Amino acid sequence: MKKLVTLITIITLIGTIFSGCSGNGANQSKNTTIKIGLAAPISGAEAQYGEAFKKGAELAVQQLNDSGGIDGKKIEIVTLDDKGDSNEAVNVANKFASDNSIVGIIGHFNSSATLAAAPIYNKNKVVTVSPSSSSPNVTDAGDYIFRVITTDAFQADYLAKWSKEEGHNKVAIIYEQTDFGLGLSDVYSKAAKENNIEIVANETYVAGQTKDFSTIVTKIKGKQPDAIFIGGVANDAALVIQQAKKLGVTSQFIGVDSLYSDALIQLGGSAVEDVKLVGFFHPGGTNEQANDFLAAYENAYNKKPDTYAAYAYDATSVLIEAIKQNGADREDIKKYLSTLQNFKGATGTISFDENGDVLTEPQKLIVSEGQFLTYNK
Repeated sequence: MKKLVTLITIITLIGTIFSGCSGNGANQSKNTTIKIGLAAPISGAEAQYGEAFKKGAELAVQQLNDSGGIDGKKIEIVTLDDKGDSNEAVNVANKFASDNSIVGIIGHFNSSATLAAAPIYNKNKVVTVSPSSSSPNVTDAGDYIFRVITTDAFQADYLAKWSKEEGHNKVAIIYEQTDFGLGLSDVYSKAAKENNIEIVANETYVAGQTKDFSTIVTKIKGKQPDAIFIGGVANDAALVIQQAKKLGVTSQFIGVDSLYSDALIQLGGSAVEDVKLVGFFHPGGTNEQANDFLAAYENAYNKKPDTYAAYAYDATSVLIEAIKQNGADREDIKKYLSTLQNFKGATGTISFDENGDVLTEPQKLIVSEGQFLTYNK
């Protein structure tokens, strides 16, 4: 009897050892679901963007699951709130990286959070695909960091060249005090110089907290710029433009895709008419994926998606595609994304370069009669 008990104990121990040695791919093969993480600002000053993130990601997963999943397995999203804060982003990254059931992550929202979390993802060899971290510094964040948004450097450089085409010889910059805002300001300033555009003012504000822009606007008004570049998000931009118009500023307002949000039009009203911006998600044109996403999003949530929802949808979609093609293993997902080419997304055709940066083409947009329209001049 003792020999039998001992034998059973040994067999049990061996089974435990072998199960403990299994990697994340082996664990996923036994589960009926495949887990991916979503790191987003569900609370805090950037919560509205976190909500857009969540909805876009969940829609991509829902569509996959409704079609049968991957080899009969459903995708499950595990959402953690990084509050848009660098320190909290590190906590979230540690939780995701240490959980071997999580095969990949969507996030983070802002560049500061992504840069803080990147060393953890790289050390643990787990991919994160950011929908919106556009700082040039993210380019060198590591082999496991990808993004479906172009760099601030790309957008700001493109915008500066467009500014020259529009005859803007003097431009003022108002930017938020973040890695995102600083990156936009730096690159636009350099590109402006190359295009013989004079930067007549460079002012900064605290994102989501500064409400009175009158001092900044008054200072800029005195410089008489042809255009004012706002390096920030839609909510803040709407306040800047409204207050500027009330103070008699007649300069052209310009920006990048962070202004592409219904919030700009809803909060800014008639003041934001004729704002020009660089964009990537623009339904109503020839991009079938953008049109399909718009219809699906409106059907699911009874509201229009903003650019962040579209980026989150695409980030989730490319991660799902990697799992479909290469399996639910962290390293295999990374290998697939490293070679991804010409994936058709809501924000355009997506390819990744050797740094995990996206290669895609922008559109020129203008706010006209309360809508974002293609600018064809």
